Amino acid sequence: MQPRALVVSALLVLPGSLLAQDTSTPFRAGQWAAQFTGGFSFASLGVLKFRSATTALLLDLRVSGGHHEDFASDTLYGITSQASINLRLGRRVYGAVADKVVAQHSLGFQAGFNHFVVASPPSGTSTSNGWVAGPFVELGGVYLITPHFGIGATGTAAITYSRAKGRSFSGTKTSSWSLDGNTGISFAATLFF
Repeated sequence: MQPRALVVSALLVLPGSLLAQDTSTPFRAGQWAAQFTGGFSFASLGVLKFRSATTALLLDLRVSGGHHEDFASDTLYGITSQASINLRLGRRVYGAVADKVVAQHSLGFQAGFNHFVVASPPSGTSTSNGWVAGPFVELGGVYLITPHFGIGATGTAAITYSRAKGRSFSGTKTSSWSLDGNTGISFAATLFF
């Protein structure tokens, strides 16, 4: 079997086999949770609304940005500024694996906006604004330190389509699109109400 086919098979079978052991969880229908997630290149804040003891709706907001200025002999040489906002909506399924350990997997859709500016006094300014959208899938687990607080880790895979328009340093209009696949690992702290 090809390595890629083996990984895909494991991702399809593993969540079901983990959750098939015992689906009793400490959660209940109508319960809410707040989740803070951090990864190697992002942080997010999300809310969960439980539809049953094993399923919840997920709404997650990721905001990032940065600003950098270069100086040479107290003269501004260049500025780089970027900002992005990403909203994710999905369905999460939970299942008990062991005492205080709950497996989870999510499937959903994400959409966002990106802004990027590079300014250099000798060259001018280059700007780009665009959007990104696509599906995502997560697989992970939570260790419940108390019935109301848990920490965990999640692996995420996403396919995104993005488009951007802007102006180059010479003033000409630019347009671009891309189709990307990305993966990542994040760590989360969740507060259950």
